[in-house]
Amino acid sequence: MSKYEIQTRFIHDWENVWHCDGQLEYFDTYEQAKESLNDFLDEMAQEHFNGNIEDTYDIEDFRIVKVQEITS
Repeated sequence: MSKYEIQTRFIHDWENVWHCDGQLEYFDTYEQAKESLNDFLDEMAQEHFNGNIEDTYDIEDFRIVKVQEITS
């Protein structure tokens, strides 16, 4: 069964660094992944507005990718 992951852009590559309960996080649908990413970006924008973090996050540094098979 296919799943979706949110990948973060690093200097030379993309990587899934999203964790939940110590495990890499995968989503059943693209929409669930997009909602989670949007929630994160909204939360970080608020943290920036509140002065808790210096820089905001750019949506261009994230992508949602369909992955074929997840092994634990």
